Amino acid sequence: MKPSIPETGTVVRIEGLKAVVMLDGGHACKGCGAGKMGLCNPGGNARFLKAENRAAAKPGDTVKVGLDGRVRRKGYLFSFVIPLFALLAGAIAGNIFSERMAIRNLDVIAGFGAMVAASLISYTKLRALDKSSSLAVFEVLPTHSKQ
Repeated sequence: MKPSIPETGTVVRIEGLKAVVMLDGGHACKGCGAGKMGLCNPGGNARFLKAENRAAAKPGDTVKVGLDGRVRRKGYLFSFVIPLFALLAGAIAGNIFSERMAIRNLDVIAGFGAMVAASLISYTKLRALDKSSSLAVFEVLPTHSKQ
């Protein structure tokens, strides 16, 4: 499961163009239902993930890891915007046709049907987006030395 907000972690090793980052189960895990139930992070143990090393991090660096803004915007579009517009368009079309065809409640049926169809299509697009996108290391955070 990919964190939805930037997380911090420590680079463990570099594998080609990717960095293996150890996350300690921070904010995204506390806000996620799967994390609360212990499905992806049982017992609060650290988890490892591979991320594109855009910030040229080295092993031992503390880094900020997250999804690219473009991927997040596409996710919001598929999750919320497209189903909402499909609901509204279906309801409007159903209202127009219900007056012409004298069928009661066609606006509700058409709106709900359009939303369900758009949601199913959006779900397949989201699954493809999840498989094709990856996390990225955006920033190497400064380390605080103890004196």
